[in-house]
Amino acid sequence: MELERRLAGILTVVAVVAIPATAFIIHLPHGQDMDFSVLYVALAAVAVLVVAQNLVFLYPSRHGKMLPGVPPFFIGVIAFGIIVCVSIFFSGGLDSPLYYAALIAPIIAGISFEMPLALASTSILALFYAAVAFTQEGFRLQQVQPLVFNVLYLYLACFFANRLSLELRRQEQSRDEVAKLGDFIRRLEKAKSEFVSMVSHELRTPLTSIHGFSEILATKDMEREKKQEFYRIILNESERLSRLITNLLNLSKIEAGIELNREMIDLADLIEEDLEFFRSQTEEHELTCLGCTRLPQVYGDRDRIHQIINNLLSNAIKYSPQGGKVEVETGTEGKYVTISVTDHGMGIPGDELPHIFERFRRIENKEFSGITGTGLGLAIVKNLVELHGGKITVRSEPGQGSTFTVHIPIRGV
Repeated sequence: MELERRLAGILTVVAVVAIPATAFIIHLPHGQDMDFSVLYVALAAVAVLVVAQNLVFLYPSRHGKMLPGVPPFFIGVIAFGIIVCVSIFFSGGLDSPLYYAALIAPIIAGISFEMPLALASTSILALFYAAVAFTQEGFRLQQVQPLVFNVLYLYLACFFANRLSLELRRQEQSRDEVAKLGDFIRRLEKAKSEFVSMVSHELRTPLTSIHGFSEILATKDMEREKKQEFYRIILNESERLSRLITNLLNLSKIEAGIELNREMIDLADLIEEDLEFFRSQTEEHELTCLGCTRLPQVYGDRDRIHQIINNLLSNAIKYSPQGGKVEVETGTEGKYVTISVTDHGMGIPGDELPHIFERFRRIENKEFSGITGTGLGLAIVKNLVELHGGKITVRSEPGQGSTFTVHIPIRGV
């Protein structure tokens, strides 16, 4: 649309020059009498046409068109052609200098329309022009040749104007694509730098702990209890490092476009398996399931859906350090099966909610300082859900808990 506006501006400038020039040329002696009122009607039609074009591009209508599929300006070009042909009829036929005003119509059509519409409007103009020539008194066979040439000029004007417009559009499209590609590359480079920086930081933290405590154990004698504590720290940090590397590999595979091993899955059984596993891992939390007995089967990847539910349950337990209920509620919503995991723990601050699914995004405040994690779990969940053609939403209140709701298509995508 921006190119069309520029073309409308160029056409306006041309019209401002062409209308007075045409009036001046026609007022020059031509060896014949002319009705100048007809001339001014034709020039007024050009002015109205140009104004109409500017209004169409500057103030596009929000209402439907009388002729769907036909640009509103097309009717104006046809009307202008008819007015010019009528003016030519009353001002000398083939010898009328108003023919040069008629050339404006195919030029405008070539600039404004695709080639089929441009040729259609030019053909209508050519038919009217030929009809005017043939109906003139004293038309002779010798005049057929100039008539053919005049009609040919109309088509040439349309063709070259259309080619010019098409080339300008292509250049503009190429510039836009280059600009978008440049922006994309800059964003990609920035994201790459941030990702490398975050990965380096996340890997360095457990490695530093493992190295430091291993060095102390290797160089110093200490009490058995102290050694056991250091061994426990080393074990925890190595497990954290292992989880981080596993999550990085999972996320890399997902973003690279893994193939899902789809099958019909009974979600009720799958959810119950995950709940039983986490019940064996914690005694402080009560894990319950609501509505898990009557669910339609879904067409998805069993292992990946296990991964989605496990990550959500793990987060719910992790961010409810004081214990309490963790509820899984299921249902259907249109073409989706919904799985909601609710905890009654710390909740998420409102300013963090828009970023909660970003990689390595972790809440940085003193309430969450004692909770370890890689910051990749929710990013993996979001990618896996979208890979299934679903979506995930979150509701949370600080101090009240959070609810993550997953929508999985029943029949896949």
